[in-house]
Amino acid sequence: MIPDDALDALKARNPVPAVAGQWVKLRKGSSKYKRHGFTGPCPVCSQSLQSGTAGRFECSDDEWICAVCHDKGDVIKLVQKREGIGFREAIERLGGAREEKPTRELAHRAGLRAHAAGEPLGDVPSPYGANPDLRHAWVTGWTTGAERERIAAQMRERELGYLRAFWTAGERWPGTPVEDYLACRGVVLPANARLKYHPAMPLFADGRTREPLLVHRGPAMLAAFRAGDDKGTFRGLHITWIDTAADKCKAIVRHPHTGEVLPSKKMRGSKSGCYLDLGGAQEPRRIIAGEGIETVAAVYTAYVRCGLDMSATALRAAGDIGNLAGRALQPIAHPYAKTENGRVQRVPGPEPDLASPAMPVPDSVVELVLLGDGDSDPFLTRNALERASYRHARPGRLIRRRFAPDGLDFNDVMQGKD
Repeated sequence: MIPDDALDALKARNPVPAVAGQWVKLRKGSSKYKRHGFTGPCPVCSQSLQSGTAGRFECSDDEWICAVCHDKGDVIKLVQKREGIGFREAIERLGGAREEKPTRELAHRAGLRAHAAGEPLGDVPSPYGANPDLRHAWVTGWTTGAERERIAAQMRERELGYLRAFWTAGERWPGTPVEDYLACRGVVLPANARLKYHPAMPLFADGRTREPLLVHRGPAMLAAFRAGDDKGTFRGLHITWIDTAADKCKAIVRHPHTGEVLPSKKMRGSKSGCYLDLGGAQEPRRIIAGEGIETVAAVYTAYVRCGLDMSATALRAAGDIGNLAGRALQPIAHPYAKTENGRVQRVPGPEPDLASPAMPVPDSVVELVLLGDGDSDPFLTRNALERASYRHARPGRLIRRRFAPDGLDFNDVMQGKD
């Protein structure tokens, strides 16, 4: 057994951004970790490791999370996933664990860990005996963890309140610029799709909680992330800023200081284990599901134009491939992709971690159509849809996997691109 103090010291010597930054290009600031974190390509599943616009991976000194891997953890887990190695080998790659003399920093980290493990303050003796300085540092760590948790919960609730207010203020989408946006993308959706139009949705350049930089306010399509419970509880918001005169009919907004083109789509709140309701049957026998709104809408449009019966079909989007398929049990070697230093690229495998959340599918569904975009890495996408197939398999349920041509998504196909 490796002592906890030795593991804490190892993590302190190896901050996640420093380790991840050996493999990928990170930039400061992210929605999850505010100004104290970094975002960029994922060291595990991204092919373009030096992309300056990728945002699937976010990290702070002590933890990381990836929206595509649908996974998270500490620096040891990152090395394990990236290199495809075991726990002890990952520790050796990070310089090895060694016996550590207790310090105030290590005692503070031990207190944080004790709080995260649910140990009640006062009921569990300090691991540092009668040493008053270390005991105080341990208690401070425990209370710091409790305070972080309280503040994080408050921030989540406050953000959810803001998002819910924007959703409530939105208009029903038929007859609004949202309908024009969908037409511009060459698609239609059922009139009961849970979309809304907001005429002046704010777009902020970063995730700062104090004095965030407002860079744009304009028309937007809103979709609510719903939990899989009976009430379809509101959990977050999918926002697309629209401009039918622009490329792909999405607003082009540049950062006023750097000139960088900012994402015209954002997902705020929680999407994990949730879905976007794009309309159709209320008690469906079939569901068509994919990552994005436009992808699912394109396939629905094609079915309608072919005269197929859609009366028992519902449409859902997951927001991203990670939420569509859920977490993989383990990464596997990519058959041909390599990192920039020639190492074999490792990506989430086809076997699902059933303990992790993913987009829900009602028990009433006897046919599930899973859509894979062709403009993402095909091996990663096929693994993801295989995970989703395993996850949602039921006796008597037919699961179909459909993939867009390489380099395209289904909306590109609908618009005649090649």
